[in-house]
Amino acid sequence: MHSGLFTRLLPILGLLALLLTACSDPVGAEGDDGGGCTLSPLPYHDAPTLRGDVRDVHDPAIIRQGSAYYLFSTGHGIPIRRSSNLIDWTLVGRVFEQTDVPGWAETMIPGVEFPWAPDVSFFNGRFHLYYSISTFGSQRSAIGLATNPTLDRTRPDYRWTDHGAVLESRPGLDDFNAIDPNVAFDASGQPWLAWGSFWGGIRLRRIDPATGFLAPQDETVHAIAARPQASAIEAPFIVRRGDAFYQFVAFDSCCQGANSTYRVMVGRAEHITGPYLDRSGRAMMEGGGTPVLEGYGRIRGPGHPAILSENGHFYLVHHFYDAEDGGVPKLQIRPLLWDAEGWPLAGEPYAGGAFPVAETPPDVVGTWGHAVGALPPFQITLTADGRIERCNGGGTWSLDGQTLTLRWTDADGAAASTEVVMVSPEGTWYVGRADDGTLIRGARP
Repeated sequence: MHSGLFTRLLPILGLLALLLTACSDPVGAEGDDGGGCTLSPLPYHDAPTLRGDVRDVHDPAIIRQGSAYYLFSTGHGIPIRRSSNLIDWTLVGRVFEQTDVPGWAETMIPGVEFPWAPDVSFFNGRFHLYYSISTFGSQRSAIGLATNPTLDRTRPDYRWTDHGAVLESRPGLDDFNAIDPNVAFDASGQPWLAWGSFWGGIRLRRIDPATGFLAPQDETVHAIAARPQASAIEAPFIVRRGDAFYQFVAFDSCCQGANSTYRVMVGRAEHITGPYLDRSGRAMMEGGGTPVLEGYGRIRGPGHPAILSENGHFYLVHHFYDAEDGGVPKLQIRPLLWDAEGWPLAGEPYAGGAFPVAETPPDVVGTWGHAVGALPPFQITLTADGRIERCNGGGTWSLDGQTLTLRWTDADGAAASTEVVMVSPEGTWYVGRADDGTLIRGARP
């Protein structure tokens, strides 16, 4: 959750203005794309797909126990939601039932109203819930810890035990902000705590699995991501896939309703401590990051990523601000697809059923709404003989499994650019990247 001073947002106001201009008209509106083509009237698949208590969800964290999923988020007492299918969610209680924040937090951080940005993990026979204590715009912050042997409220041993502060940050003494915790595990199963928001970026330290506190035998603080020029980076989430570690973070500003510019970025490393590099080879410590999800249509400021791993598949869990509902923050879950180079892509919002992996190549022939970055979609047609038809230019396409390659030419027939996207099994949407890394999205009528 964003805790930077307003003045630190000045470098990204230009980006905010650009996004607001690009998104000022609702997706699906008729218009001109600047190249003489009619903008597509086709809508994105951006309508909310989740049901129940999914409003006012900010900074979600998710875990599964048995047949149920549990979701924790920013709010009074740390709200808890439960689902059996990732679609229907019910608010079932709070971590701190009798108070908004623990007593120690009110003493250490005067003015705190409620915990922010929790993270939930399971190790050493207990569920560990790390949470942030701070006030907006302040570096005087702390990360607390509460544990529970179970998340099932019907069990007799269900009881949250608060252990107090694990970490704190002090203005003038520390070069980080102690909020937005995330527990990650290295190849041996050793837990590590990542954290950070603005002020120097993202940090990482080893955890003592017996206590859940920072390991006293290893006091090394690893700097693993930063934005030296813009500073707006926070909400780390590290997950291992294969032999690589992926660090997801949020860039830019949250908490401004439909004007939020949050976006999800990622870097990759061979070791949990880094160095993390983006798709172009730029270090995350130097501001690098490969786009995973940015705002489009009614979905504004998607961010504060959490990753759910299920049977070898991964889901991106995040909040967004609904531009068609007063900018209210809501929960969203998306399948993560992986391109041929092992980089993640956020699919369209999860609507239930099996993970979108195609057993046979999807049918892509026909008309699509196609969008580059945050710009509105324009209409293209993929013909059966492998051509891309568009009013100004076109190109050719080919399909290999779920991977669709679009090779664009300009109005004179000269090669212009190439986009590689992943198509959903039913052939109703795709997502991918252009040559320069810009996100590409497409949807059927």
